[in-house]
Amino acid sequence: MDEEEILEKVKKMYESGLSIRQIATQLGLSYSKVRRLLLKAQVNFRGKIPSEKVQKILELASQGYSANRISKELNINFNTVLRILKKNNLVKKRRKLNQKEIEKIKEEYEKGNSIYRIAKQLNISTNLVVYHLKKMGLYKSIHESSSTSH
Repeated sequence: MDEEEILEKVKKMYESGLSIRQIATQLGLSYSKVRRLLLKAQVNFRGKIPSEKVQKILELASQGYSANRISKELNINFNTVLRILKKNNLVKKRRKLNQKEIEKIKEEYEKGNSIYRIAKQLNISTNLVVYHLKKMGLYKSIHESSSTSH
C-alpha cells in the first residue's frame, strides 16, 4: 500500500468509529503516525463525548437498552457507545448454555413444543433455540425442507 492508500484506509477506519489506538494496532502503525495521517487527511477529530451524553448512554444501558438501540436513539456512533459501555462494565456478556439446557431444547423440541415456547421456558432468544437445533441437525428451515421434497 502506498501512502495515499494508507491515508484513505486510516481515514475510513476513524470515520467508522475506531479509535486512533485501535487503528494503530490493526495496521501495525504507531499512535502518532496514525494521528499525523488523520491530520493530513483533515479529518474532524471526535473529541470527548460531553459528560451529559455519557450519562444518558449509561442511563439507557442500565434500563436494558442494547448498544445498538442507544446508538440509534442518541445518534452516536455504535462503536463509541460500545466503548463507553465497556469502560463502565455495562457490556452484556452473551450467556453460554450449559449441556443440560441444550438437552432441554432437544427434549422440548422433540415433544413438539414450539421454538417460541422453548425460548420462553429457558429465558433465551428464539434465535438461540434455532441455533442449537440446527447444530444438532434437528432443525430444517422451510427453505431447506421444501427444496428436498420436490
